[in-house]
Amino acid sequence: MQDQIFNEQQLWTELPQWQQLQLWWQQQAEPQLLQMYTELQHQLRENGATFDPWLEQQRQLDLMPWLISDAEWQQIQAGIKQRQLLLALVLQDLYGPQLLLQQGLLPSELIFQNKNYLLPCHQLVPNHQQWLSLLAVDIGRDSKGQFCVYADQSQMPAGLGFVLEHRLAFNHCIGELNHSIGKSQLAGFFRKLQLVFAQGTGHTAEGRRPLCGLLTHGKRDAAYFEHAFLANYLDIALMHSADLMFKDGALWLKTVTGLQQVDSLMRYLPDARCDALELDPDSTGTAGLLQSIRQQQLLCANPPGAALLDSGVLLPFLPQLCRALLQEELQLPSTAAVWCGDPEGLLQVSSDAKAFRLRRVDTGESWLWAQLDPIQQHQLQQQLLADPGLYIAIPLLPLSTVPCWNATQGEHQQYGVLRLFGLLSEQHSPAVMPGALARISPDPLSLQHHYTMGFVAKDVWVLADQDHAVSLLQNTQKRILLSRHSGLLPSRVADHLFWLGRYNERLNLVCRALRYTVPLLTSAGVSSLQASASQHHDSRALVRFCLQANGTLPDSATLSSLQQTSALQQSLSELFSLQHPAGLAQVLKNLLFNAQSVREYFSEDTWYVLDKLQLALTQWPHPLNWQQPQQMVRLLDEVILLQTAIYGLNNETMSRTQTLRFMDLGQHLERALQSVTLLQEVFVFEQGHSCSASLMESVLRMTDTLMTYRRRYKTELHPLAVIDLLLLDDSTPRSVGYQCARLASQIQQLPKPGAAAVLSREQKLAVELVSLLQLAEPEHLFDDQLMATPELSRLLQQLHTVLRQLSDSITLSYFSHAEAGTSWQSF
Repeated sequence: MQDQIFNEQQLWTELPQWQQLQLWWQQQAEPQLLQMYTELQHQLRENGATFDPWLEQQRQLDLMPWLISDAEWQQIQAGIKQRQLLLALVLQDLYGPQLLLQQGLLPSELIFQNKNYLLPCHQLVPNHQQWLSLLAVDIGRDSKGQFCVYADQSQMPAGLGFVLEHRLAFNHCIGELNHSIGKSQLAGFFRKLQLVFAQGTGHTAEGRRPLCGLLTHGKRDAAYFEHAFLANYLDIALMHSADLMFKDGALWLKTVTGLQQVDSLMRYLPDARCDALELDPDSTGTAGLLQSIRQQQLLCANPPGAALLDSGVLLPFLPQLCRALLQEELQLPSTAAVWCGDPEGLLQVSSDAKAFRLRRVDTGESWLWAQLDPIQQHQLQQQLLADPGLYIAIPLLPLSTVPCWNATQGEHQQYGVLRLFGLLSEQHSPAVMPGALARISPDPLSLQHHYTMGFVAKDVWVLADQDHAVSLLQNTQKRILLSRHSGLLPSRVADHLFWLGRYNERLNLVCRALRYTVPLLTSAGVSSLQASASQHHDSRALVRFCLQANGTLPDSATLSSLQQTSALQQSLSELFSLQHPAGLAQVLKNLLFNAQSVREYFSEDTWYVLDKLQLALTQWPHPLNWQQPQQMVRLLDEVILLQTAIYGLNNETMSRTQTLRFMDLGQHLERALQSVTLLQEVFVFEQGHSCSASLMESVLRMTDTLMTYRRRYKTELHPLAVIDLLLLDDSTPRSVGYQCARLASQIQQLPKPGAAAVLSREQKLAVELVSLLQLAEPEHLFDDQLMATPELSRLLQQLHTVLRQLSDSITLSYFSHAEAGTSWQSF
């Protein structure tokens, strides 16, 4: 078998570009290659290849590109175009007149028992182009060195965004090599894809800008970030099923300004999960999606039902189908798949089962014989003999090997496969992306069995005389209508932005509190458990604030235990734990969840800082070393600095639209809530205790207001002056008064769901907040012994209640569009 393995390098040796690549490679020292390889992986992590918050990178990019000559590409391209047209015609027939079944070209039982054949999709679209706008084709080399198709992907043609990401990473990291070798660029294909979606079904009302979207699932996995990356590049909206609703025969997107009709969807959801009304009732799909496609109000690429191709059910019959429908032979051959319902095919599979990948069409299960133990092999053989008509056997290809380079093995050979992408539409000629998703592995079987998110990829270069355009942003000679329209803001996106602002501010405030709490618990007196009562009171107040900052209120037992210094240290250690539900790691996870859910709204620099932030928070020492507090303080300083950078980047790069407004609302609402909680813990919680000068100084340092205080009051620390500065003074950026004024200003500019002349509930709550502070009598907040009075406690509690009500009201009015309920995220 080994002598049948084809090496891609045998084809490349005659190419001038390969000789140029070899020459460049020989000129690079080992450290330079390692540096470029490391930079490539870092670029993937910044772009979202690392979707796990704790940096378990799932995908890597090999340093050596996969070269395809222009002559070979022309053959591949012609074969993909023919195949996409053929498969589209087959789908149109199977969901239409079913002549192929009547003529015996396809076995009826194989189609109707297939789990991916959906009866509700009968006559769903009017022409074959709409059945298969996008197609992904998996190919590998056979024992003769010829490319051969072993799978088609139409339900969710995964990898399109990865191809783009890999090319951009190469452009960024290895520019010298990238520009010295002429190759076809990818932008032309994506530009055609944009045009197809912009034109939709042709029923968009005149004067209305088409609304295009990419429909994705809600999981935060590698596929989700591919979808976000692709949607951002194509300048289309990233949508979830919950963002959509069916009304008046069309699909509508819920936005903060109302419903907007959707014209085109690139669908990355499983067929059965797309429509909870006509398909799987247990799914979260959008009821009415199929009906909107039927009424030609929506172009869906690809419509539900197209996944019939993914089962491999057509592979054994494609040559005869091609002759019947196109009067041609297949230009790009398929692997010689076998339907086990044919006695000869069953005999062939039974005699050499290890040479095939078996697939059951009614369940979608797939097996490799070599990966089964003897008991499993026997069970599968019995199932196959009992009902052979339900099985397709797909021969395994030997595949070719390609030269590779990585940091551990250096230059070596691995097996490789390619995934190609085709585009079909009514208005444009068929197109094939001049590149591919290349996956490599030392195991040729795993490449053909399952497509997983964790793999090693290659950038694929289709060689050409010169480079072409590399960007979707092109110069134009046409007259242009100036616009400051920033696009629609879906309610779900506004929700994520709002909570991103809240969690970012929450993390910042907790880190600031810890920065001044750690030294209090690690001084010499505390280490020997002989701290003064005043110092213990100070640290206890700050630890209580940190414990409840993430919405986890300490129980009475926990509060009682905080009377002991060791308990304070233990509670603080838990906040640094990666598993603690109210710790810093959990706040960061929530922050990243919301940021990754709207990643298309942020600049590359912002993602670079977010990457640094999660790196910093995974470097906490655990367990904490209380003998070296400086290490913890330095880490907290780094986190605070990175968060300040995020604030600055967002304010410098994001337009002053509703997008930034909702994030700003979340940030200032959270700062107001946490500041009120901090003042309650410091001045009100422990009755009969006045606030010490050291604790007031720590609070002023935490809130970056110490210099302001000193300019006003020199060195005298007085609780009323601190309360005035941090609660009532609306000119201090960290005060509650400033936050409430900022909230009132931002809420005034939100779209009003009701009559414009009437104050919205959010405006009324904002007015109430400002009024509470303006009507407060400062001299009544402390008594002669400098103890907090009931008036201060009552004021802080009222502010806390109204702020919570404001958060819920914003959620109901702009995110859930409900009359009653609570936010989908916990406090």
